[in-house]
Order: sequence, then C-alpha cells, then structure tokens
Amino acid sequence: MTLITLPARRSRRRQTRVRRPARPLPPAITAPYVAIESPITHVVVAVPARNEAASITACLDSIDLAAAACGRSVIAVVAADSCVDATADIARRRTPECATTLVVEGSWRSASGARGAAVAAGLGAIGELLAPSVWIANTDADCVVPVDWLRRQLHHCGQVGVAVAGIVRLDESCTHPSVAAGFAALYDADGPLHRHVHGANLGLRADAYEVAGGWRPHTVVGEEHDLWRRLARGGVARVQPTDVVVTTSGRRRGRTRGGFASNLLRLERALCDD
Repeated sequence: MTLITLPARRSRRRQTRVRRPARPLPPAITAPYVAIESPITHVVVAVPARNEAASITACLDSIDLAAAACGRSVIAVVAADSCVDATADIARRRTPECATTLVVEGSWRSASGARGAAVAAGLGAIGELLAPSVWIANTDADCVVPVDWLRRQLHHCGQVGVAVAGIVRLDESCTHPSVAAGFAALYDADGPLHRHVHGANLGLRADAYEVAGGWRPHTVVGEEHDLWRRLARGGVARVQPTDVVVTTSGRRRGRTRGGFASNLLRLERALCDD
C-alpha cells in the first residue's frame, strides 16, 4: 500500500503581520549650496584610526607642522575606532606645538563613521555657528602630510573650489619596489588636475559639508566617492589638483576590506602572476 502524504491544512487563524521599521532615508540636499563670503579662520583635521599605535605619532607630528604653516587655528581630532592597542593613549600623551589635539573613542567600525565622529567633535569644540569660517581637512592615521598641505588646500579653496581632493603617494620606505612602480604606472596624476578622490586627502568648507550631509556612518567602503558625488549634486564647486599631496603607507593589509590597501594587494598579486 502506498502512503500518500497530504499537505498540512492551513490554519484559519488570521496571522498578524509585523511591520519592519522603514530604513531611514539618506540626507537630502534641500537646496543648492550658496557659498558665504567668509574667510577661513579655523581648521579641523579629521583622523580616523584603528590600531595605529605605530603610525599615529608621525601623522600628528606632520599635521602639527602643516598647522604652523597655514596661519589658522587648527584642531586635529583622532577618532580611535574599536582600538585594542595604545593609539588613543599615544595621541593623548603627545604634546602638540601648534595644532590642538583631541581624541574621541568609539566603535564605529568604519572609516566613514570615524571620520564623521572626528568632524563632529572638532566642530563642537570650535562652535557650530562658525561653520562658514571652518575648513575640514581629512587624512588617515597611516599618512604623513607635507608642511604645505593645509596651505595648498586653502589656496585652492580661495581660488577655485569649496571642496578639494588631492592625491596620494606611497611611502617608498615600506612599499615593495615592484608595487610602487606598478602603482605609479597606473595612477594617472601627471597634469595639473586629476580624477582621484581619497579620504586621506580631502578638504572642504564646513558649511558645504553640512549641506551635503557629511560622512555617512554606515558607508563601509568608498565613503569619499559618496561624499564627493553628493557635493556635486548640491552644487558645490570642486577641484582635484595634483599639487596637494599626502604620503600613505604601502601596506597591503588594511583596516577595511575593499579599501586602498586591498587595491594594492590586488596589484601585487597581478604583478606576481605576470
């Protein structure tokens, strides 16, 4: 005898559907950005850091020198993100000469979230009402900026753009020569302008930053491109000069999968395959 299994009868009891909360909409740009004729008097340098005890001192030292050369009041904010090393303690113990140093700690677990927290802390320390007079410069904790870094960003702000995206160079002292050569061959930055956007070398006026919605905390990869596009949609004048440079480490194991270090790792593997 063959047994036939019948489908279970559906209960006639009415099921209550649980509605999931709607996802929040991204910050809307309500109106085109209108630049306010206000001189830049303050600079906030945002530095996200995750387990960067080995590099944070050199980074902050370089920012301090750039602060001395730019002629503005500068506050460098280190956002220590989920650190299990001494990054935050080292940054706090360091004695700055020109740039005030502020350290905030949290578990944002993304460069974008840490950048946003650093900017918020810096603007809070300066005062929100001064936003049109504040320049926000962004870099990374494994980077070293040149003495003229802030001065060049502010120069381009006064000449052309309200937002400035510079370029990066690899630290040759910690980068394999083949990777450095391959990067230089692929990285198009020969003329006065370029097409790259790096969170490690991005500056903009604080009022434009606020109009665009700032750094989005849940953007894990490509946060700089996301912000750059929103600035364009908001009518913010942007410029990408090749004379604004920072030096970044050539490490191939970064803090975020899919980030800059991952690109260098893919380049290294491609060179090995060849």
